[in-house]
Amino acid sequence: MKPRMVWLALVCFVLGAGPLAAQTRILTGTVRDSATGGALAGVAVTVPGTRLGAYTKDNGSFLLANVPEGAATLQLRFIGYRRRTVTIEPDATTVEITMVRDLLKLDEIVITGQSTGVGRENLPNAVATISSDELERTPAPTLEAALQGKVPGAYIQANGGAPGGGIQINLRGISTINAGADPLFILDGIVISNSSIANGQNAVTAAAAGGNASNQDNPTNRLADLNPADIEKIEILKGGSAASIYGSKATNGVVIITTKRGQVGRPQFNISQRFGFSEIANKIGQRTFRDSADAVTVYDTTLVSQNFVPGRRVDYEELLYGRKSLATETELSVSGGSDQTRYFISGLVKNEPGIARGSGYKKQGFRINLDQTLGGRVSVGVSTSVTHSRSDRALSNNDNTGTSPGLVLPFTPSFFDPRPDSLGVFPVNPFERSNPLQTLSLLKNQEDVWRALGTVSTKWSAITGDRHNLNVTVIGGADYFNQQNDFLSPPELQYEPLDGQPGTVILGKASNLNTTLAVNGAHIYTPVSKGWSATTSIGVQYEYRELNNTSVLGRSLLTGQSSPDQATSRDVSQDVRPAKDLGLYGQEEVLLLNRRLLLTAGLRADRSSNNGDPDKYFYYPKLAGSYRVIAPIGGLDEVKFRAAYGQTGNAPTYGSKNTFDTTGVYDGNFTTSVGPRAGDPNIRPERQKEVELGFDAQMAHGRAQLSFSWYQRNITDLLLDQTLAPSTGQVTRIFNSGATLRNRGFELGLQLIPVQSSNVYWSFGTSFSRNRSLITKLPIPAFQTGGFGTSLGVFQIEQGKSATQIIGGWWAGYRRPSAMPTPTSRWASPMTSSGSDSASGCTGTGRRAGMSST
Repeated sequence: MKPRMVWLALVCFVLGAGPLAAQTRILTGTVRDSATGGALAGVAVTVPGTRLGAYTKDNGSFLLANVPEGAATLQLRFIGYRRRTVTIEPDATTVEITMVRDLLKLDEIVITGQSTGVGRENLPNAVATISSDELERTPAPTLEAALQGKVPGAYIQANGGAPGGGIQINLRGISTINAGADPLFILDGIVISNSSIANGQNAVTAAAAGGNASNQDNPTNRLADLNPADIEKIEILKGGSAASIYGSKATNGVVIITTKRGQVGRPQFNISQRFGFSEIANKIGQRTFRDSADAVTVYDTTLVSQNFVPGRRVDYEELLYGRKSLATETELSVSGGSDQTRYFISGLVKNEPGIARGSGYKKQGFRINLDQTLGGRVSVGVSTSVTHSRSDRALSNNDNTGTSPGLVLPFTPSFFDPRPDSLGVFPVNPFERSNPLQTLSLLKNQEDVWRALGTVSTKWSAITGDRHNLNVTVIGGADYFNQQNDFLSPPELQYEPLDGQPGTVILGKASNLNTTLAVNGAHIYTPVSKGWSATTSIGVQYEYRELNNTSVLGRSLLTGQSSPDQATSRDVSQDVRPAKDLGLYGQEEVLLLNRRLLLTAGLRADRSSNNGDPDKYFYYPKLAGSYRVIAPIGGLDEVKFRAAYGQTGNAPTYGSKNTFDTTGVYDGNFTTSVGPRAGDPNIRPERQKEVELGFDAQMAHGRAQLSFSWYQRNITDLLLDQTLAPSTGQVTRIFNSGATLRNRGFELGLQLIPVQSSNVYWSFGTSFSRNRSLITKLPIPAFQTGGFGTSLGVFQIEQGKSATQIIGGWWAGYRRPSAMPTPTSRWASPMTSSGSDSASGCTGTGRRAGMSST
């Protein structure tokens, strides 16, 4: 091009820039609550298809510069309110907008992928969401306890009564027998640990009887470290389709936790102070004996004659569990910020004494969440928290040695007085193996935990336009906790000398590190017609975790000593569990027919170092769809029908693929031998396949909602423990059986808003759910050389049939098949008389139902 032509083009561009700039305007406005008229601060106001956006200030006002001339569209979003889209007149420069509270969460965005979400109105799955208001409405000691009664289809139960104790969360029935049973927990985009580490009391109670002590020691779930007041929202993905995007760790469901973020405006301070106490809700009571003759009908004559005191009745429940100490909780938070920088800072101090002697729970926490916008395309979010908790666990839960008070009281008469004398010496309980008051007064069972969580997320809006939007998100973070357990059962306790080693001390130290790094991309395409849209998302997630648990057990202590190195005999054990997981995923969501029809398809591929082949990928697909019918009949605002299918997995626990060596001493020589448990080099994750059908109906102009879901999930490749023949030199092995576990059930939920006015609103919600679990297939594994058997008493009963299949062992009263069993073999009908089998040592009468292994 000639130089003269270049200069002419440049002059034309400069002259044309003035008229082009003149085609924009400044738009101001105010956003208020439709019911109260109060100003709403922190509302996100955007112009779709552009990078224009602003947050409302404390007085509800906002300003948008460079808004194109002509008719414009504003989109408003604010947590707790219905989404609002407003059309602005071509010549308007100011606007007044009202927003309606979304009490039934009809417009909330629910996570459907690692970096994408969809409005609840189109959601094809039953996903429960709990808001911060619902969590804080009723004070609860831990987060799990705050979820009780709020999630249809969730069974939440405390392991014991000690403050801050462990809680089990079960979603839609039992999904495993020997793999991990906890849901997958995601906090601000990273995987966090909910490990339960045993405190060691099994050494005294023998509750596990040689099994997994952590199942009996009432350990604290580490989810208890989170402060419920810091949480903005919890989403619980119960179904296979909803959880499929999380792959081989999602069979038990996924719990996604989002903490609070700062809102634009002046600093907002919130201080909460709670006082209260706990007490026995219902006493069982003790029997009162009229005289010694009455007592002799129950207890030994000699014991009665030596201990019976006429008219004496000791209230053991009040004596042991009658504490009524003051509990306190103080919470402080401050939040605010500008369009570029927002912050949320909180602190917590909590003290909850238990009703039992020697029990209590204390927690202190501190959190800082920061959000910073860098230019118009990049934003960075940082979340950090530090928590310290201290628990006094006392002694509770299961017991096989007569040490726990709950196991002693039923056999101790009310005329026995367990209180100490003037010298502080407790009397011996002649009716049982321990004095429960002495146990709770002198035993120490303490747990001390420090935990730090940190997450950094970066979002890059690579493309922003009318038709194409591309966002790239990088999330990285770490979760670390250090736990110390101090357990002391002093030698003066009545039960301690019974094993010949008076005095037990346990020092446990555990640390856990979880690190997560994820890169996600999401592309949204919207045609000019706006009649449909498509969201394509892909991503990769890497996770490394390592649990290191060391325990030192000492027996035979001198009075006054509390250190393991002062014990006569010592036993040291260490459990180290490193694991690496890598996951890839892709998902496509298409919204059609003017936002009425949603179709979703996705695929997750996972590999893990816990699998037999750490380089092999396991694939988990999902398909889902929903269709909205607007105002089908009078009084019915909308009905959404939904259907979904998805697969998830449950990875093997660490070491399932390995056979570990063990050491010992034989005839004065150091020896090495194969460990008692055999690993399986071909171990793989359990697989769940679930179908879900349901509908959601909205009525009374958004003031009532009815939801129904039916589901059936089949879990295959169940991980089971098999008892091996003694000739193999090992005791058990874990393997992927051909067993199938089926869960079938339904969930029904109803939400109403009977009253809604500027001063009062009343919301009502109720739910009902039912689940039935059944093992539907139990093929008999191959015989082991030299014998066979199993420690499992698991069986299948097929309704309408008499056949019963057993895992790896004979049942008493059943005839052996004439040939070696195969995976499809069935056992013969039961004999009419009782019998025994020398291979397993079981005796009894065979029955078709209700059998239990002896």
